[in-house]
Amino acid sequence: MTTPFFLGTASWTFPDWQRVFYPDGLADRDRLAWYATQASSVEVNTSFYGLPAPSTLVQWVESVPPGFTFSLKAPKLITHERRLVDCKQPSLAFLDVLRSLGDAVAPGLLQFPPSFTRAQEGRILAGYLDWLAGELDGLALTVEVRSADLMTPAFARFLTERGMTLAVVERTGTDDFFPAWEESAAPYLFLRLIGNDSEPLPNDREIQRPQEEILDLWAERIADLLEKGTPVYCYTHNTLEGHSPASMRRLRQRIHAYFPLPDWSPEMVVTENDDSASTGQLTLF
Repeated sequence: MTTPFFLGTASWTFPDWQRVFYPDGLADRDRLAWYATQASSVEVNTSFYGLPAPSTLVQWVESVPPGFTFSLKAPKLITHERRLVDCKQPSLAFLDVLRSLGDAVAPGLLQFPPSFTRAQEGRILAGYLDWLAGELDGLALTVEVRSADLMTPAFARFLTERGMTLAVVERTGTDDFFPAWEESAAPYLFLRLIGNDSEPLPNDREIQRPQEEILDLWAERIADLLEKGTPVYCYTHNTLEGHSPASMRRLRQRIHAYFPLPDWSPEMVVTENDDSASTGQLTLF
């Protein structure tokens, strides 16, 4: 049986991708369907600002082939505004949205800001995650933290023990947390390849700062995990090299050199899409 491997980008609607990634003349409403012929997953940031309507979710799922998955980010209301206080209702609503994706669901992402620390909010976080673990009912959820006192092997194990995982982020200025993630015995890897997001590039159209060493490192790590039977979800960002679809392809080629990957070249799904549902994807790091 093939180990699940999902590779994609963060968002699919960057204007600079037109005529570079997307064919000339492709309608905005068809971007997701075309994207899904090139990538097997996508990190969705729209949900950070507000949960998508049921009609939008239906449009998304009907625009992609079987085997494609969506990773939705939890609303900022939960993680950034209320900071887990009085968040049971919006959290359950987020889980319901994940369930509604059916087979197209990838792990949901709980992303906390750098100001969210164990020292100040550790007790609230532990109580919330204990409660949330009982509500998952088979859903996969990954947690991203940026405070040093939470980026620890102990917290990674805490999550694994509750059926969640710690997101691994490749970001300039952030320590390599992959060894600690490995020690946590997490059931899958959720990897975000962001790079230097503190120094914006002039556009998102092409490779502008190649990251050969980073791609080589992660290709070898991912191939090793797939060989061992560990599923991987990996998302490249424009900030990594300048054009995330190219980074995605470059990474895939490297992985394939270590571990043969199954072909992903499905036919484009043709549907009568509502423009608002197809172009409603936003971006956020």
